[in-house]
Amino acid sequence: MQCGGLCGGLCCFALQGRVVAVAADKSVRLLNVANGREFHVLEHAGEITALAVSDWLGCLFVGVEYSGKINQWDIQTGKMIATLEGHEGSISRLAISEQRGLLFSRERDGTVRQWDVQTGQWMATLKGHEG
Repeated sequence: MQCGGLCGGLCCFALQGRVVAVAADKSVRLLNVANGREFHVLEHAGEITALAVSDWLGCLFVGVEYSGKINQWDIQTGKMIATLEGHEGSISRLAISEQRGLLFSRERDGTVRQWDVQTGQWMATLKGHEG
């Protein structure tokens, strides 16, 4: 979800709305919604291009520009859990299906990959999507 003027970057809510993740440039800041305090800063090697959260797993997925990688972070500890690799270019979108335990990532060329969120296993590639 784009925040526009609100935060100047990407943002999403996590843990049933108790946490907001705000991305700008190469970092994601995790803030407690109740008191507005920042409790973790997640640094990345490149600019953040996409965010998705799994409340079920308590983790945040972050797409990083040009790397083709998706970093998975534990929201409570602020530690990186895994890096999902497979795209060749920048990730433009991330979406989670909590009911099915799936993460979908879209590369700028329209390629969509489907991942198992529990194992980080790449499951399928869907090509030919535009827009």
